[in-house]
Amino acid sequence: MCEQQYFIEYVLGHRSPSNKKADKGTIVHKVLEILAMMKHSEQNKQNIIQDDVVGDIDIKQNSMFDSSFIHYLIETVYEYYTSRFTHHEWEEKDKKDCTKWINQAVTYNGRMFDPRLRNIVQPEQKFDIIIDKPWAKYEFDTNDGKIEGNLGIKGTIDLITKIQDDTFEIIDWKTGRRLDWATGEEKTLAKLQKDPQLRMYHYAVSILYPHIQHIIVSINFINDGGAFSVCFDKSDIPETEKMLREKFEVIKSTQKPRLNKTWKCNKLCHFGKTAFDNEPLIEYRNGMKTTIGEPMCKCEQIKHDTDLHGIDFVVDNYTFLGHNVTKYKDPGSVE
Repeated sequence: MCEQQYFIEYVLGHRSPSNKKADKGTIVHKVLEILAMMKHSEQNKQNIIQDDVVGDIDIKQNSMFDSSFIHYLIETVYEYYTSRFTHHEWEEKDKKDCTKWINQAVTYNGRMFDPRLRNIVQPEQKFDIIIDKPWAKYEFDTNDGKIEGNLGIKGTIDLITKIQDDTFEIIDWKTGRRLDWATGEEKTLAKLQKDPQLRMYHYAVSILYPHIQHIIVSINFINDGGAFSVCFDKSDIPETEKMLREKFEVIKSTQKPRLNKTWKCNKLCHFGKTAFDNEPLIEYRNGMKTTIGEPMCKCEQIKHDTDLHGIDFVVDNYTFLGHNVTKYKDPGSVE
């Protein structure tokens, strides 16, 4: 959506506070993850699952279909996250929304995506894949010396299920709207076939499970249109690698991240609404979003120093303490 926002958040490591809708989505995902973990354990004849939020669950004593247990699960997960995401004002309506969305996720189209009725391969499948291709190499000089290596892709897939011996289905739940936030356009089936997230999921699963020939990626927009399924096979890998290569080369060669100025800058973007605590610049130029006489917002201060001193200066002087560009934030993390 905005190169400058990407640069500040992922390269410099300054994080935007999460919004409430996204955090409610995290709560929904966590409950669905635990149900999938319970089914996975049942398949493997294991009695106990261990979870970082609810602790140990004995699946012999707690049925994943029991309504009282589901109520306990939702209450526990909701309390965990709301007690940590304290920058929101939580209301009873928020809990009702989470409960409703979980119910919608498991009952959709005759329980088509209920993890308790699926053959679970892996809930919350993490991947960290180094791309061993000549085009994926990088080399940069930094204050700490030269860094070099190959592009790596990291992520977490909500759920992988088995359809038959050579076919897996990836299931991804979305609680938000079915929009491309960069363009504002609705995501149609045709657009989803080219969607970077779905293609990267297929790419990752193809490498993690090389014996699988066919992969269905189903993305269920719980509150905006239901499920859409896209089918991929090995022949789709070159197109995905082409997409990754083109994006990687753009990012690698960028010396001045583009600032996409819109009404969203000081309405939705954290970096367009806040200034740095330590000695923010007070300077005004035509076209800036910052008010005359007020400290520059973080976004425009970064742009100012990038224009004046260059991107290496900004990386050296504005990187958040302790941040590493290779760091990956797990879904559901309360960092």
